[in-house]
Amino acid sequence: MLTLRIKMQPEDYIICLKNVDFSYDGSEDLVLENINLNVEKGDFACVVGPNGGGKTTLLRLILGLNKPLRGEVLIFGQSPEQQRHRIGYVPQFSKFDSNFPVSVLDVVLMGCLSRSFWWGNYSKKQIHDAEEALETVGLKDFIHRSFADLSGGQKQRALIARAVMSQPDLLLLDEPTASVDVHGTEQFYKLFAEMNKKFTILIVSHDIGFVSTHVKRVICVRKNLQIHPVSELTGESLQHIYGLDINMIRHDHSCGEKGHSCLHS
Repeated sequence: MLTLRIKMQPEDYIICLKNVDFSYDGSEDLVLENINLNVEKGDFACVVGPNGGGKTTLLRLILGLNKPLRGEVLIFGQSPEQQRHRIGYVPQFSKFDSNFPVSVLDVVLMGCLSRSFWWGNYSKKQIHDAEEALETVGLKDFIHRSFADLSGGQKQRALIARAVMSQPDLLLLDEPTASVDVHGTEQFYKLFAEMNKKFTILIVSHDIGFVSTHVKRVICVRKNLQIHPVSELTGESLQHIYGLDINMIRHDHSCGEKGHSCLHS
């Protein structure tokens, strides 16, 4: 049986970076060099690499917050600025005034502000959508709780719900499990796998063990970019990615779940 695969054009991809160079001061001291990346609809990919390797910079290029020195960045076939409303983004660190009286529901409803929204009360549909988003991330019972009173992992869940509220076609997550314990991390990745049924997801993470269990592709960034199927992740390939001596440490859980690995230099 002959199967024909139609060659996709740049405008057919969710994300398309072509020959992108980037530096923060416009000099030739490049943070990212000759980056080529295509992400298709429905993909669930993880960006890995050493600290300072350009992972967050890559996300900022996709969001249009950074401009390439050379090359082209297309999101849904257009500039990031034109398509930013179709992207949900959870940054690595979000700063909130702990004294500001804002509820979990209020935080999630902020996701509506990326759409056309005039000053006034939120609509019944918006509140309903926020409740559904909180249910999706397992925080429905915390809807009226003060955001400041949540744990680190619960705050991350609320911020993910806020990103989902913008009804994105693409979800970008920058180290979403940085303040979460091992069990919580496993729950997060199960959540992301379920959300991948609705959204194309690009996530930055150091949780190699969880990544290899759940994602479809691994994007390795260390100034340059390489893409690997999850099956190709070995100790040798990871050492090449991170550029230092690493040990894969296995963590076995008393709850009976299979162990996962993390990186130690």
